[in-house]
Amino acid sequence: MYEQTFSRTNPGLIVFLLDRSDSMKRDWGNSRGTLAQGAARALNKILLDLCIKSTKEVGGSARHYFDVGVFGYGACPVAGGEGVESALGGALAGQPIVPIPQLFTSPLKVAEEESIDAMPGARIPVWVEPVFGYRTPMCQAIAVAGGHVYDWAAAHPHSFPPIVINITDGLVTDDPFDGAGLAEWASRLTSIATSDGNALLLNIFLAADGSPEVLFPVTPNGLPQPGPQLFDISSPLPKTMVANARASLVNVPDGARGFVFNAGLATLVKFLEIGTRVGEIRDR
Repeated sequence: MYEQTFSRTNPGLIVFLLDRSDSMKRDWGNSRGTLAQGAARALNKILLDLCIKSTKEVGGSARHYFDVGVFGYGACPVAGGEGVESALGGALAGQPIVPIPQLFTSPLKVAEEESIDAMPGARIPVWVEPVFGYRTPMCQAIAVAGGHVYDWAAAHPHSFPPIVINITDGLVTDDPFDGAGLAEWASRLTSIATSDGNALLLNIFLAADGSPEVLFPVTPNGLPQPGPQLFDISSPLPKTMVANARASLVNVPDGARGFVFNAGLATLVKFLEIGTRVGEIRDR
């Protein structure tokens, strides 16, 4: 299980859920920006990394090794309602799942922006911009993502299982949603499977104040809320992710969950790298 390689015959699916609640406007430690800005920069870096991984040669076009979804939740698009919508804009606006070649050619903009690991003055593609406002409808976000994950898995029954990565800084505000609580929505999502295993749900909780980080725990003991709740809905890390984490000098104990609590910006980037690097790319 969790051994399938990525190929054009059997591409992978990676879905990002991005908390855009009002608390994401807080300054993020020494990152020179807000939580919303840091999370957007980290996501743009990982999206660019996926595009680069999907190219055969420098300057070449991206091959269809991945499909990607980015859903923002919390920022209210219409007065009086809580929103879950694609966080991609421009030519990709409104598209829930996007093939990586289309993502590669359709950034929202290419600009000189402060980016993680970017050289000063570098022009980089931007797909996700920082947005914040309103509440934290995490149940709805997982429910919406689950519908797209289900359809994708049915169409790609032999691919590596879908990976859903949830980035949040707050307490869920819509539990229950549509008659089910957070644990039930997470269970429904992770019950979706391909022949290579069940969908994975990974969670990372951001801390604006520099609180001590807890990386890949095996138990929720000692964590304040929402730590235990997020731990409970996080998937155990498959061996491929554990191996990648250890290769990056991250100590991951056996039985660890795909969860980090009180993450700083550098840890968010490392978590996204571990969560999206799980298999070899074939048929280059």
